[in-house]
Amino acid sequence: MSKRNAAIAGGVVLVIAIVGAALWFGPFRNDDADDGRPGMRDGDPAAVAADAFAAAWQGGSLGKVAATSASGDVAARTGAIVAGLAAAGATDPTEVEVTSLEEVPPPEGADGDPARVRAALDVTWTLDGDRVWTYESGVELVEQEAADGGDPTWLVDWTPAVVHPRVAQEGERLAIVRAAAERGELLGADGDAIVGLRPVVVVGIQPSGSADPAATARQVAGIVGVDPEALASRVTSAAPDQVVSVITFREEAFGAYDSSLRGLPGVVLTADEIPLAPSRDFARALLGSVGPATEEIAAASQGRVQVGDLTGLSGLQLAQDEVLGGRPALSVRLDRAAADQPATVLEDFPAVAGSDLTITLDPRVQTAAEDALSSAPGPAALVAIRPSTGDVLAVANGPAGADGFARATVGRYPPGSTFKVATTFGLLQHGVTPDTVIACPPTTVAGKEFKNAGGFALGDVPFRTDFARSCNTAFVSQYRTISSQDLTDAAAALGYRPIDLGVPLFEGSVPVTDSDAEHASDMIGQGKVEASPFVVALMSASVAAGRSVEPRLIIDPASPEPVLGAELPAEPIAQLQALMRAVVTDGTGGAVADVPGGEVHGKSGTAEYGNEDPPQTHAWFTGYQGDVAFAVLVEGGSSGGGVAAPIAARFLTTLAQG
Repeated sequence: MSKRNAAIAGGVVLVIAIVGAALWFGPFRNDDADDGRPGMRDGDPAAVAADAFAAAWQGGSLGKVAATSASGDVAARTGAIVAGLAAAGATDPTEVEVTSLEEVPPPEGADGDPARVRAALDVTWTLDGDRVWTYESGVELVEQEAADGGDPTWLVDWTPAVVHPRVAQEGERLAIVRAAAERGELLGADGDAIVGLRPVVVVGIQPSGSADPAATARQVAGIVGVDPEALASRVTSAAPDQVVSVITFREEAFGAYDSSLRGLPGVVLTADEIPLAPSRDFARALLGSVGPATEEIAAASQGRVQVGDLTGLSGLQLAQDEVLGGRPALSVRLDRAAADQPATVLEDFPAVAGSDLTITLDPRVQTAAEDALSSAPGPAALVAIRPSTGDVLAVANGPAGADGFARATVGRYPPGSTFKVATTFGLLQHGVTPDTVIACPPTTVAGKEFKNAGGFALGDVPFRTDFARSCNTAFVSQYRTISSQDLTDAAAALGYRPIDLGVPLFEGSVPVTDSDAEHASDMIGQGKVEASPFVVALMSASVAAGRSVEPRLIIDPASPEPVLGAELPAEPIAQLQALMRAVVTDGTGGAVADVPGGEVHGKSGTAEYGNEDPPQTHAWFTGYQGDVAFAVLVEGGSSGGGVAAPIAARFLTTLAQG
């Protein structure tokens, strides 16, 4: 009879005195089962060894497990079987629990063999962040007597079936198979799809189809305009029958490449449908794109998305991917060692379809904005917002070739004289009126010297003239009329504040300062003040509405009505509206004076940046006409009135003409 059998039969208890007069109860106690787990007796070395194995597997430390020589490298052999689960974000089980322990009878006539027990296991994996897969397994342990006659130890006797009972032999692997869920669409307020499924042609290369895959890759790269060496490397490192994706064309654009690609050895052309906007450039940076998930996107998703899943890559498609993308179907399968043996499905998780997202973008206004930017002399942006509701009507980046960067929403620029709208709002609440005479000399000093563009001077004139002609020195001279905190507060009321738009957004920055020179610079939109075109448009929308407009791009189906922001002081707002009208009729905004569609209120801006002498400038123009507020930015533009305002005029003219 083995030592374990003898101990259980006789109920032997060893008591040994140790330092401190503590008592140690020996390994073979016949106590009740531990925590309701049959056979798991407190202090039993076999039970301790079984729990240790479970903890090691769960903790990723199988390399420390004491195992029989036949078990081999337990960590490596286990890792080889479960490596495929990494595609679902799992490398180790979430939980491994020993549920019972029972003796394994020796084979007939094999009395004297080492004692053996089997530990039943509940094994749980968490896949894709929250999909739980649990199954029953087991592991046998064998007693090994100590060579020096001391207490015996229990060794894990590992086989592939420990990992999962359906694993029969070496070479079989657990794998993950995914199938994309039906993706939600981006809908306009009228319910029509802005981004919907549209036909495309996917160009791929299958290495086994070409005698020289690297040469084919370089030839294809030259035709479609991608990096030839990078593509050649991807193709030569792929499995022979794998189709390496090269580029995806809209169906209407593929015709120009069809004859050059069709028939090339190894080239695979696949017709498909993917979510796309009406045209390649339509709100491209805002709406974003869809494609296979990158490692960075997968890591940021915390297990929800895995590399290669169809997912949003940028813009709204990325920011709202959890809503639009749903959840892919996931199947855990056992791939057999022999190629001719079919895989066994062990667990299926069904797909969860994505939800449609309704956005406020107006295709007519968006198209007018993009048309207006088409002739911009440099990278440019145009944002349009409806003051009465806060609905975002257009977010355009252009011209063609410069529309990939979302400068309209995440660009950080000095707003220049457009910021005088916020400064004026603060001044009008602190005693200044449109009739207040404020001198406009060519230079003035406020911690440092300031000057007007071109060195112009107006003399002693009413503040309305200072505003219309955008006199820097007049504004700088008022830096003691409002504090830095007052300026920050005035800007926040008009739009320079935290905003949840549902996509990445730079919300502007108007830091409070104790420096006179910096505060004076901030008064004219230089210094440390920064803005995105979106925030500048929001500022004009707030002036037009007489409220702190709360912008929205995504319409919540549970609460479809717009949220109206807090009302602004009526008299200062009415005065500011009149001042912005004077910019158009008597100041720097003359380019929009005669556009159709009604009176335009505006403010130009020429913002200095960089360290050159004279400094480089960005061109701005912002304002509103009726229920459309807007902002135009042209990077490197020479002046707001001369470069940005004419773009605004084209935009408003197109809108008025329908």
